[in-house]
Amino acid sequence: MKKVQLFLAGDSTMCDYEPERYPRMGWGQVLSSFFHHQVMIRNHAASGRSSRSFLTEKRWEAIEKELQAGDYVLIQFGHNDQKPDLERSTDPFSSYQEHLQFMIERTRTCGGTPLLLTSIARRHFSETGKLLDTHGDYPKAACELAEKQGVTVIDMNRLSQRLISELGEESSKKLFMWIAPGIYSAYPDGEQDDTHLQEHGARAMARLFIDEIQEIKHPLATFLPRDEVKS
Repeated sequence: MKKVQLFLAGDSTMCDYEPERYPRMGWGQVLSSFFHHQVMIRNHAASGRSSRSFLTEKRWEAIEKELQAGDYVLIQFGHNDQKPDLERSTDPFSSYQEHLQFMIERTRTCGGTPLLLTSIARRHFSETGKLLDTHGDYPKAACELAEKQGVTVIDMNRLSQRLISELGEESSKKLFMWIAPGIYSAYPDGEQDDTHLQEHGARAMARLFIDEIQEIKHPLATFLPRDEVKS
């Protein structure tokens, strides 16, 4: 089987972290464990980046330099596009879509296959215990662009919302960086973070992605080991 590269363009929920920051992990960090060794993960996701800053910091250029025909690119932005600072902020139905469209077009020009992903959900519950949608129009904008451009979209926002809701307000903490004091040296005072994932959550989000590409019979699913493939 021919080797292919799977590039990841995204933010802190997807990126790699140093071992010293364990158990904090991005879901892209564990993705290689699901695929055959023929798939080489190139994780260019970076903490704090939006679709705008990923381009202006020339992080996309680094992907293009390595991207070859037959490769795949996962594009997941939205968390930081909501930020108010000019370096990152975008409008869902104009600049955000324009940045994503640029990445789609450049991927195709290089002979690669783009996939758009909506942002994973934050663990924010209402006083009545209902999970809140914190991403505004960004998931809708990504899905509309994907349909217009004929690009596969994996709605990680919807999938992760369902998972978090099923787990409930208390049990869902194990997905995120809810860490008790004194357990990890990097977090002596503990952590209560409803956005970033710990290892269990990273693996759970990666599993949602893997299950979805199998469900829709995406070509990437052909690179999964037999014991990962649903009958």
